[in-house]
Amino acid sequence: MRQLTTLFIISVLLALAGCGTVNPYPQHVYSTPSAKRGEYDPKTKPYTVLGRTYYPLKSAAGYDEIGMASWYGADFHGKRTANGQTYDMYGVSAAHKTLPLGSRVRVTNLENQRSVVLTINDRGPFVNERILDLSYGAAKKLGTVQTGVAKVRVTSLDANVVPARLANAPGKLYSVRVGAFAVRDNALRVHQQLLARGYSGANISVVDRGGQILHIVLAGSFKSRDQAERVMEALKDSFPTCYILS
Repeated sequence: MRQLTTLFIISVLLALAGCGTVNPYPQHVYSTPSAKRGEYDPKTKPYTVLGRTYYPLKSAAGYDEIGMASWYGADFHGKRTANGQTYDMYGVSAAHKTLPLGSRVRVTNLENQRSVVLTINDRGPFVNERILDLSYGAAKKLGTVQTGVAKVRVTSLDANVVPARLANAPGKLYSVRVGAFAVRDNALRVHQQLLARGYSGANISVVDRGGQILHIVLAGSFKSRDQAERVMEALKDSFPTCYILS
């Protein structure tokens, strides 16, 4: 989706291997549900495309998902993105359906392990099984320009921080949150990885955030913050955005 006016955008519907040289993006109506106008932060306000209303997450903290990413280039260069910025195809940015606009994420190309840190400044892609639409500049850094579509991991760089004064508070349990996944199979895959590594208390909880179902994977619950921190540090290499809940 690319905004042409406050009510219209160009949304990404098809991603081809040569998406930088052809124009597979027809126009579609984009609007904010009238009953909700004025009730949402501009970064997370709901919007409607192709008759479906999307409710962005209130926070990107803990977001970690694997899926397919496409890219968009010259057809939208110089036009407005969903957050009102001018799209620079040579810059490093991306479109996402539900992450708050302005979110900082690390995108890793799982096919070559190249990664880039970028900002979410647009909405899309509205194609099944695609979770991200990269700028041409980002796709070039990740090595996906020629393939057009690639399997990536999107990891939020936002984090919840628990103040040190709460450490080891009596009667509290401390959980290590590994990730939040819109796709349940991804959550199950991570859960199995944790069990294989000996975290027998690993579990999955399901939450509803503004109409989007997320599967939260926890490595377990611990009686002391020190123990939870040791587990978190042990998992950081594989799950860089894991953090402690209390």
